[in-house]
Amino acid sequence: MTTKKRILQAAKQEFIFNGFEAARMRSIADRAEVNKGLLHYYFKTKETLVTQIFSETFVELFTDLKRVFTSSKDIFQKIEEGVAVYIDFIMKNQEMPLFIISEMSRDPKQHLKRMKHSGMTPPFKELAKSIAQSQQLGLIRKDLAPKQFVLNMISLILFPVLAKPMVQFTHDLSEKEFKVMLEDRKKDVAQFLIHAIKA
Repeated sequence: MTTKKRILQAAKQEFIFNGFEAARMRSIADRAEVNKGLLHYYFKTKETLVTQIFSETFVELFTDLKRVFTSSKDIFQKIEEGVAVYIDFIMKNQEMPLFIISEMSRDPKQHLKRMKHSGMTPPFKELAKSIAQSQQLGLIRKDLAPKQFVLNMISLILFPVLAKPMVQFTHDLSEKEFKVMLEDRKKDVAQFLIHAIKA
């Protein structure tokens, strides 16, 4: 692992566990096992670090989703694969959604700048385009609003992770059982969405 990558991983842990405001460059250097001078050589401030983390996060997710949504497959296959890709990403990065929500609440304008800085356009316009084409073909309901569908999909995927302690408590789930539940949701969420929109 490169030094830069090790620093980014350490910073990610520091931000997730302590929040952006309480995070300290010294702590990040200690986590990465580098001296503070080397840390500042790669990243001058906490802001440059967190912006890089957000950029990498969104680029990874958006690239995979764009590949699915621009494929030649039908809308139902795109939904199935898109949900699976999104949940796989969430399972690998369970702490990130809550940190992102926290940052959006703390400083909405700055967070929007970070997302724009990633250089990636959210891939949901491609999904909306597929929905419109499928409506013309009579495959899905004519009254379906693409933006509402995208919002429903994202909500169904993110909510269990954002509310993880409550979900584990209300369903009496161990950590292992929670992961199994997330895996099962790949099929459950996709089928729920597909049945809701079929003509």
